[in-house]
Amino acid sequence: MRGYGQYCPVAKAAEVLGERWTMLIVRDLMEGAHQFNDLYAGLPGISRTLLSQRLRRLQADGLVERRNGAARPGYWLTALGLDLQPAIFALGEWAVRNYGHDPKRDELHPEVLMLWIERHVQRDALPPGRYVVRFEFRGARPPRAWLVVEDRTPTVCHDDPRFECDLVVSADIPTLHRVFAGRLAVSAALREGSLVLDGTADERRRFTRWFGLSPFAPAARALAG
Repeated sequence: MRGYGQYCPVAKAAEVLGERWTMLIVRDLMEGAHQFNDLYAGLPGISRTLLSQRLRRLQADGLVERRNGAARPGYWLTALGLDLQPAIFALGEWAVRNYGHDPKRDELHPEVLMLWIERHVQRDALPPGRYVVRFEFRGARPPRAWLVVEDRTPTVCHDDPRFECDLVVSADIPTLHRVFAGRLAVSAALREGSLVLDGTADERRRFTRWFGLSPFAPAARALAG
């Protein structure tokens, strides 16, 4: 049974959002993932069938709409779904304050981390035209990924796009995750050598401007003092 049999706002919210994966789907829609395959890529462990079911339920509840008019059909939050954003981010900040820890090995996914990095690139800090960054992951599989930017629109590639690289970023996945999460400053990671940038001085400086952080990074930095 989906309902809790009681008239309570918290119970109603749990009925709508309490099924496994539902809140993460809403999170990723808020973060700019709209195509089915983009949502699927960002949710390791979910099946395509279950993702379809959850999206249909969110549509039935009025939180999500499917738009078919564009070149590629996609899923978008309705005004009702967007109204959840303060609550979702408040939950995330609460978790950072009370359950924040470095991720376990089975919580580290290079592909997912790269999707998060792609979604939070500070596009205004990117140069016009094509811009290519190769990420080298020490001791990880896959061992590398590319961020290919065309006219300030970033796309992650896991196969070599065979373009000349403007910058190479080298780090292990835990370090890159800590930097993105706001638990380790870029400057500190560079000083200790856990993050290495290979490129011109201008490109190394540019990295600190376009590399965006998690929306929960301010809460992580505040916790660190």
